[in-house]
Amino acid sequence: MGFWKFRRKSNQNCVVIEFCSYQGGSVSKMFKPYLILLAVMFFIFCGDGTGVPKLLDPTGGEEVSLPVTLTWSSVEEAVEYAVEVDTTTDFTAPVVSVETADTIYRIASLDTIKYYWRVCAINEDGEKGDFSDPDSFVVSGVSYPRNLITKIQVLGSPQSIDITPDGAEIWVNHWGQTDTFVYVISTTTNQVTHQIPVTNVGDNELRISDDGNYAYYCGVWNMDSAGVLELSTSSYTQIRMLGYLEGTPPVKYGPRGYGIALTRANDYIYAANTSDPDDHGCITKFDVSSGTMIDSIHLPWIYDVDLNHAETKLYAVSQDQNLFYEIDPAAMTITRQLTVGNGPEIILITSDDKYAFISHLNDSVYIVDLSSFTKVTQFDPGIGEFGMAFTPDEHYLFLCDNGSNFISVFDVSNPTNPTMVEKLSFPDAGSFTELVFNADGSRAYAVASGYIYVLGK
Repeated sequence: MGFWKFRRKSNQNCVVIEFCSYQGGSVSKMFKPYLILLAVMFFIFCGDGTGVPKLLDPTGGEEVSLPVTLTWSSVEEAVEYAVEVDTTTDFTAPVVSVETADTIYRIASLDTIKYYWRVCAINEDGEKGDFSDPDSFVVSGVSYPRNLITKIQVLGSPQSIDITPDGAEIWVNHWGQTDTFVYVISTTTNQVTHQIPVTNVGDNELRISDDGNYAYYCGVWNMDSAGVLELSTSSYTQIRMLGYLEGTPPVKYGPRGYGIALTRANDYIYAANTSDPDDHGCITKFDVSSGTMIDSIHLPWIYDVDLNHAETKLYAVSQDQNLFYEIDPAAMTITRQLTVGNGPEIILITSDDKYAFISHLNDSVYIVDLSSFTKVTQFDPGIGEFGMAFTPDEHYLFLCDNGSNFISVFDVSNPTNPTMVEKLSFPDAGSFTELVFNADGSRAYAVASGYIYVLGK
């Protein structure tokens, strides 16, 4: 006594036929050659289903460069194919999931890591067949993010950007009376998660404290009041505005410059001020706990300030006098100064505190040896450079062109001999102002006209 058992073998166009007989309460299996006839009859009456594509290229973990071209064999019953690419073989959250009528698919943007891919056929009824067994490839390429992953729309005129220490969020401020918000964007979803109303907007540098609890920038409103805005990264609200009082009745008049510098312990903030009521520039020092200004130094038209990583030196640039200053942050006194190019703007200090990179308005980038306090070299990126950022390994310097859609990339592994690598062009970008990298350098977030451009390797 027994029964016939038909079953389709997974991912293969074949049927296993078994005759199971009961012998002493157990099941035994046997196969006879003449049962092939029964298999043929099974296919005739039941059909063989939608076939499974064969992955042709790339396979076997081979290295490929961007763009990646996936190819597979055609299936007779297929009208379309579903293609999935993921970083794991689970395919629970594919980085690519598309349907195409072709047996070829090109991917322009992927990170330089290993990927797995698979394909299944879709018949005219919209039914999907079995996926192919996954295969793999490794994307090779440059070691910095240069490929456009996506664009995130933000209203108004975004200006400055920073990333939280855990890399979970990017924060963006704006300039303009029609958009009085600071935007918060998730780096996981690349979606805006919060719009924080603020009293004072600003086209000035936004920085997040090292503990990740606060965001700061100099905000201005109709030139009637100004100061350093403090925002909470947990409640997503404006907490207060730090400023000094001027006029009758007294209002918080400043600082109103571009640059700010925070100590790692977040106990002091140094803020640039391009001008005060007497048309003098200055640098103000605030005690964060009390929110009061405790010291200042008057200097002409200070645009940017930056602390070295040891926090023993404060650096500043004067756009009016074309000067680069070294300042004792404790005493707030000038220790050295150096004449640089026309209209110095942004200061960037290397992590070893040996060099300062200084961008200029329509001029070259100067590199200053901070030990000898002399210019060691300069280079012309051929753009109206503004925002600058090192990749985390400090091998490359990215320069934003404030007047066009370029981001220039320089090899600065030897800071005394920077060399141009390439200009990244994004035709729809309009104008870039600033950018920031995540901790491992796999992503760059660049501020453009109305958008945040997300770049990957």
